[in-house]
Amino acid sequence: MSFFDKISEKLFPKKGGGTTQVREVMQRSEKDQRAYEQWRESDEKQQLLQEIAQAYYYKKTNIRSDFDVHILNMPTANGFAITYHPRIQEKYFQYLLDYLKDRVIMLGYRLVNNDRRMAEKSNYVETTEHYYLKPPLNAESMEKLPIDQRYGNVSLSQVFIDNRPSFLKVLVSFYSDRLYQDALHFDDFVTHLFATEDSSH
Repeated sequence: MSFFDKISEKLFPKKGGGTTQVREVMQRSEKDQRAYEQWRESDEKQQLLQEIAQAYYYKKTNIRSDFDVHILNMPTANGFAITYHPRIQEKYFQYLLDYLKDRVIMLGYRLVNNDRRMAEKSNYVETTEHYYLKPPLNAESMEKLPIDQRYGNVSLSQVFIDNRPSFLKVLVSFYSDRLYQDALHFDDFVTHLFATEDSSH
């Protein structure tokens, strides 16, 4: 198994693995929410988004950057993961997860699940904060075939190892059968995620 395969297996694991010890609804405190809103209006947010977007596009063209980005392309899923870099404040990395969730909601998506899971591994504790969002489908739109699935279902997660940030992952899975329209292009989705909030989509 190559080095990249080992990294990919860790970032995009198959089902199974460690036993989950705790699973709970993820809730941000009022203090965290206020701090997040302040960060959202800050230059630090703009700089972080620009640097991560640049690292993503650099990765696609095989150019090295400070931030380590891994890209996943599969027949029914696309995604990327960002390895935590010490230059990013830990809180800002958490805020980035919440910001990406808010950006997806701006596309009309609905949040259907948010949870925090803790799993005890052989020599460390892995904590995952997770958001799962679905496109704006209702009974009426489901009757119109083929169904408009937009980009697909969106999974956003951040993994901590012993309470230290490890990586953040964006995964979009979609259907590829005749019941559904082709999913919109993943690159357009990424462009929206990292666009400034006053930019038009």
